[in-house]
Amino acid sequence: MKYNKILAKIEPGSASRDDLAKLRSRALEKYAAGDIEAKEVLDAIDVATPSDNYIVFMGFCPGADFDNRQDIEWREKGICRFDYIDSTHQLKRFNSIYPGDLIVLKKRHTFGKSMKLYGHGRVEKIQYDEANVRFLKVNWSGQTDVIEVPLMGANSTVDIKLMTLVNKEMPESFFQWLAS
Repeated sequence: MKYNKILAKIEPGSASRDDLAKLRSRALEKYAAGDIEAKEVLDAIDVATPSDNYIVFMGFCPGADFDNRQDIEWREKGICRFDYIDSTHQLKRFNSIYPGDLIVLKKRHTFGKSMKLYGHGRVEKIQYDEANVRFLKVNWSGQTDVIEVPLMGANSTVDIKLMTLVNKEMPESFFQWLAS
């Protein structure tokens, strides 16, 4: 296969998420131009684990309405979606999530101060629905305890953090919750 060198770069943990995004862009162009073999590169990227993993604090209540919560369905189906495509900056963040990243389900509790966490799971791969909308295949933990922790950063549905920052700002109870 002509893309063996590129596929070797995509081995789990060997490419950064920026590198994977660039490779994906080039492979999409080649695939759109009729290069069928570029599909193998795209498939490899969809299951690749980048060298720089994120922790994603993901809101699950459209319109901040708890009656619209999506997390129950996500856990049942083993998925995570972001369907508010009008928010281009948040869609861009969601599209930067890769296998290996940790998704933590959050709901803001006290405005500007705290959030409640409802579960967590590890992204296994990227998938696309029949309308070609990206979603994540997630291995959700069986964790059912809800904890309240300090609010980290922006007030957004898709809030991506580097683990080094989370280690500095989160209390020990967060890490105990993750481990249980």
